[in-house]
Amino acid sequence: MYEIEIYEDRNGYSEIKTWLDSLNESKQKDDQKVLKKVRYQLKILEELGTDIRPPHSKVLKGYKYPIMELRPQPERIFYASYDGEKFVLLSHYTKKQNKTNKRQVEHAITLLEDWLARKGE
Repeated sequence: MYEIEIYEDRNGYSEIKTWLDSLNESKQKDDQKVLKKVRYQLKILEELGTDIRPPHSKVLKGYKYPIMELRPQPERIFYASYDGEKFVLLSHYTKKQNKTNKRQVEHAITLLEDWLARKGE
């Protein structure tokens, strides 16, 4: 079983946690569908870890760090692996085009750099 952490900034704020909490509190059917997909994807990541493959996850190539994305349609959750069997969820966005938004990936990388600096990795 792999461990999944959620990124928090220096003040304890986490956009992933805030987003998941808003989905959990929502009464909208679409939000509940997304939440169900996210929970399913996180369960697969927890069980398969680095062996997770498309369509559930994809490694984004060409960036400073090996960033991956969970793919509960239409959402994307960026995450990174560390210490072999641990993952940190960094950020998310709603995908509206065929290509992955590079600004969103760069944002996730910025969060990862902050997280690694504070964790001393």
